[in-house]
Amino acid sequence: MERLSRNSDFLRIKNHGISFKQKPFWLQIDNRQGLTRKLGIIATKRLGNAVCRNKAKRLVRELYRKSKDMLPNSCQIVVVPKKPIFKTDFTYLEASFKQTLVQAAKRL
Repeated sequence: MERLSRNSDFLRIKNHGISFKQKPFWLQIDNRQGLTRKLGIIATKRLGNAVCRNKAKRLVRELYRKSKDMLPNSCQIVVVPKKPIFKTDFTYLEASFKQTLVQAAKRL
């Protein structure tokens, strides 16, 4: 599975990764040798109830699934969805996510 699950992984990416802020989400990325490509999602209660949080996580997983080939194999990502993710069209979300990954690839 391509998911981050340990708290230490989330903290490492937070402390050593590069962050990018967009209106519908916040993305942190870490690229080091020896890592495998994984995704972590942080959906807090500020996002809404359990139904809203799960919907946001499904959206982020789909965005990642469609664009994970743009990332190197040693890249780990943490995405924090924000409330505007629910009001934003999926095609705009996808374009914004891919644009953020391109920016990240330039800085890695």
